[in-house]
Amino acid sequence: MQPIIGYAPEIPRHFPQLAWRCILIEGVSNDPAPTELTAEIRSAELEVRTALESSSIAEIPAVAAWRRVFSSFGAKPTKYRNSLEALLRRISKGEILPSISYLVDLGNLVSISCRVPLGIFDVDRFVAPAKIGFATGTERFSDLGSSETDRPEIGEVVFTDANGELMTRRWCWRQDRRFASQPETRRALVIAEAHHKEGPQDVAAASQLFTELLGRFSPEVRVTQLSAPVLGERSVD
Repeated sequence: MQPIIGYAPEIPRHFPQLAWRCILIEGVSNDPAPTELTAEIRSAELEVRTALESSSIAEIPAVAAWRRVFSSFGAKPTKYRNSLEALLRRISKGEILPSISYLVDLGNLVSISCRVPLGIFDVDRFVAPAKIGFATGTERFSDLGSSETDRPEIGEVVFTDANGELMTRRWCWRQDRRFASQPETRRALVIAEAHHKEGPQDVAAASQLFTELLGRFSPEVRVTQLSAPVLGERSVD
C-alpha cells in the first residue's frame, strides 16, 4: 500500500531526535465545533494561562526544540513562530482561540493540551505520498488566510505532495490554504511532530487524545494509525 506521507532521507539524518505520529480520519463531518468541545478548549486555555504564570513559553521543551530547528534552516524563530508557540502566545495574551471548524478546533485543543504542533490536511486535496523535506525554492505557496502566493527559501523544511505542490512552509509554521481542511472535508491526515527529549511520549499522547476526542464527539468516524516511512529508501527484509 502506498504511504500517504513520509520523510525525505535527509530529514531523519539532520534531525535525529524527530518524533512523530500520524492518523488518518475517514467519514468525518467538518461542521462547526459542538459547544461541548468549545467548553473544553476554554478550560484548556485557562490551564495554559495558569501554567504560564510560573514559566515562560520559551522554557517549554517542545517550543525550545522547535526554535532550534527553525534556526537550523535559517528561519528566525522569533519572527516565524511554530504553530504550537503561536497558539500559546495568543492564549498568554488573554485571547481566546477562535472557532474555525470541528477538525481545526480539535487540533488546537490537542496541541495546547499535549504541547506539540499538529498539522491537519484534507487527504483528497493532495496527491500522495506527501513528503517532508528541504525546499528547492521553486515551489509555490498559497498562504492560509492570504490571497497572495510566494516561494519558500532554499533549504527550509516543507511539506510537498507527490506533484511537488507545497503544503506547508517552515515545517510547522503555516499551511497552504489549498490543502487545509475545508467544510466539505471528509478524510483528513493529522500529524504530530516533536524534537525534544520527551517528544515520543508527547506525540503519542497527542495521537491518543485526538483519537479519544473523535470517539466521544464522532463515534462513526474511522481512525487509522499510519506510518511515515523514509521515502526513496528500500526496506530491508
